[in-house]
Amino acid sequence: MAIIKCPECGHQVSDKAPICPSCGVEIAGKVTRCPECGEIFFKEEAICPSCHRPVRSQSGNLNEATSNTQPAVSETPKREITKPQTQEKPVSTPPEPKKKKGGSAALFVSFLIALLVCGICFYMYKNAQDRKELQEYEFATRSEDPLILQSYLDTYKDAPQAHIDAITAHLQQIKQNDLDWNNAYISNSKSMLTEYLLKHPDSPHKALAQQKIDSLDWAQASGLNTIEAYQAYLDEHQDGEHYNEAEENMKALKVKEVTPEEKSMINQLFRRFFISINERNQENLVSTVAEELTLLDKEQATPRDVVQMMEKMYKDDVTRLIWRINKDYNISKREVGDNRYEYSVSFTALKEEEHTDAANNKNSQYRINAKVNPNNRISELKMSKIVD
Repeated sequence: MAIIKCPECGHQVSDKAPICPSCGVEIAGKVTRCPECGEIFFKEEAICPSCHRPVRSQSGNLNEATSNTQPAVSETPKREITKPQTQEKPVSTPPEPKKKKGGSAALFVSFLIALLVCGICFYMYKNAQDRKELQEYEFATRSEDPLILQSYLDTYKDAPQAHIDAITAHLQQIKQNDLDWNNAYISNSKSMLTEYLLKHPDSPHKALAQQKIDSLDWAQASGLNTIEAYQAYLDEHQDGEHYNEAEENMKALKVKEVTPEEKSMINQLFRRFFISINERNQENLVSTVAEELTLLDKEQATPRDVVQMMEKMYKDDVTRLIWRINKDYNISKREVGDNRYEYSVSFTALKEEEHTDAANNKNSQYRINAKVNPNNRISELKMSKIVD
């Protein structure tokens, strides 16, 4: 057994193999070797396809080469015999046999199958890549992360131009939004933060911007520390972080705030007090003071002490007293019980004295410091003369 080349496809095959495993042509008993050049070819061919030497004898028997070695030469030299030259008959060259087409067809079919497989594989790969690109594109369009968008652009440079343009525009918009946010945040300005929210209502920084505005408004309200300021904060920030604190502070201020009704009550009380002195009306005077009070420098004084104070004002030569209250009240209050308040009052008053001798008439200015109890009676009264 020897390994030869298939005469049809050139594939190496055993000379005893029934057929060529590559192209399928018959091998065993169907091929021979040229004794001249050693070429392997089919027995049915008349001449060697390589050196074109005829391989059939006149009797039509096939001459096969059994080996590639030259015939042995006898060691004893032989006498050269000269044969008479005879005219050789011309040998006609048989036509070159046609090659079998079976192997070429099989090779062509194999090529087509391989080409089809490659095409299918490429189509499946391309289709998978397109689907992946589309998924990444849809993910990028929903993302607000610049790194994700830039990664898409770097990875899918051959993506459809419409996708690249859309992601590029989206990335530029995000960068502009970030710039607007940085400018608004570091400005520490409510107006710029409000303008940013109007321009970017769906911004991922919306909650932080609202928190920043809430903080700025609270700082302003607590700095002013007025009922109006706290009410403005409550109206604008119903879900504000400082809502409860603002309510408590406003309530505390309302406790201290003197209402117009309270101011009117205090004004009427002291008008009655001084009018009673002007009219020298003891009964009305007593009705304006508490049962126990601090009067001038005397503690635990009584209404009777107040009447004595009035009588001392009317000296022997004093014919008339006229007290006039200046409307420069300074009033504060504090809670001393459930909805019960004590008021601290400060104001000035002018006292005009008329004497029997008009030359002794005079006017004096006094600073009045007083307290009014929850029963709307004077519980403390101090007067100091203001020296010009």
